[in-house]
Amino acid sequence: MFNLHLPSYLCHLTSSPMLPDITTRAHIENLFTQFYQQAFADPVIGYIFTDVTHLDLIKHMPVIANFWEDMLLTSHNYFGNPMKVHQQIDQLSRLTPEHFARWLQLWEQTIDANFKGETADMAKQRAHGIAKIMMAKIEMAR
Repeated sequence: MFNLHLPSYLCHLTSSPMLPDITTRAHIENLFTQFYQQAFADPVIGYIFTDVTHLDLIKHMPVIANFWEDMLLTSHNYFGNPMKVHQQIDQLSRLTPEHFARWLQLWEQTIDANFKGETADMAKQRAHGIAKIMMAKIEMAR
């Protein structure tokens, strides 16, 4: 066995913690806790959560965690209709492509700050697909 001592100018390469991939329900809950902290305060979409829907995070977190646990970890715990919910929100306050773009930007920033890996990448890809479908269906429902 040998002992490797790195020069001090290389020590930073080993001191930064590796980010985990999204592999558990706890990871998903952490992701949404971080995401909603940003989203509620955001000047572009924050009012949708605070003023339009008056989103109750205590009720919403288990639902959204179930949805994304199904999307990413195939848990089969979600039985809602996110399209219907977003169409109802659109009736209260028109949802625009800019709202979806900002949601996606905050989503990706939150993932990138907390996770790295195949499932984290899939979370970003699936969010883009969902946003595209939602925008199209909301537009058709108007």
